Amino acid sequence: MFQNKLSVQEYQQREAINPQSPSDWHAIAPHLLGQVCDILPGARLEPIDKANPDYTRRLASIPARLVVPEAVFQPPLLPWNTPLRVSLMVAWTCTLVASLAVAVLLRGAMSLSERRGAFVSAVTHELRTPLTTFRMYSEMLANGMVSDPAARQQYLDTLVSESDRLGYLIENVLAYARLERQLSPSRAQTIRIGDLLDRALPSLRRRAEQASLPLDVKIPPEAAARTCATDTIAVQQIMLNLVDNACKYGRTAIEMTIEAAGERMEFRVADRGPGLEPSASARLFQAFSKSKTDAVPGIGLGLFLSRRLARALGGDLQHIAMTPGTAFVLTLPLAP
Repeated sequence: MFQNKLSVQEYQQREAINPQSPSDWHAIAPHLLGQVCDILPGARLEPIDKANPDYTRRLASIPARLVVPEAVFQPPLLPWNTPLRVSLMVAWTCTLVASLAVAVLLRGAMSLSERRGAFVSAVTHELRTPLTTFRMYSEMLANGMVSDPAARQQYLDTLVSESDRLGYLIENVLAYARLERQLSPSRAQTIRIGDLLDRALPSLRRRAEQASLPLDVKIPPEAAARTCATDTIAVQQIMLNLVDNACKYGRTAIEMTIEAAGERMEFRVADRGPGLEPSASARLFQAFSKSKTDAVPGIGLGLFLSRRLARALGGDLQHIAMTPGTAFVLTLPLAP
């Protein structure tokens, strides 16, 4: 029915046009434009110039062409916060955040895997030497293969030295494990600096004697009388790591100076060894940063643990370049 009605209407329009009078089509032009005004606003019909006919958008049965303004073909200016744009922005933001989270997670997992691998490799390598020495010397002593008293005493001294070395290693490994698990039990107690030094000195001197190096300790009476509230076990471990490092790389006497500077106490341990190169000082306090070309025994945990423990106690550990030699300064807060 609609198609029939449209055909009749078109037939009537065609009959109303007189081919001999081109101006007759103007009578139906408003009707034709009214049918497309919703999709082509501003459109108009123009007669075709016979001298220069333009066949663009020419009507099939009317000598006219449809002229549409250029503005009709330009896309409308939409606001930035349209629902579609907002949805796309939210979707892309979520995608980027998820990608960043996955990247951070993967990097953390790879870093943890590398640290664990370096930890196992370093500890295994460092344990091999003292355990081999223990087994060999103990079997020789047990089987009576060493009859000379001087040689026996030398072997026993070596076993004591290796046991101390093994003890330092185990303490550092346990401290590293606690730091990795973020376990830091509070064992702070108020103690005089002099008493703290007296507790630490026996193990410090024994380590220096094993390296055949004298330990020169200087502490003014006023500094020894000051008190601090700290973890004495952690402080002794830091001082032992610093003296152990000086024994490995020092060549002459190890200098240890304790002074009070304002509300802080400074423990300075210096050696007169070859010192550090600038490239090595940058990774000095990193875990397992020991160079592969360094033949000195160790796993590269002592300075890393010492700084972490010092900062956990409210202090710090800094490296000071010397010519020649190296110095480390441990600062701790004093009790009010």
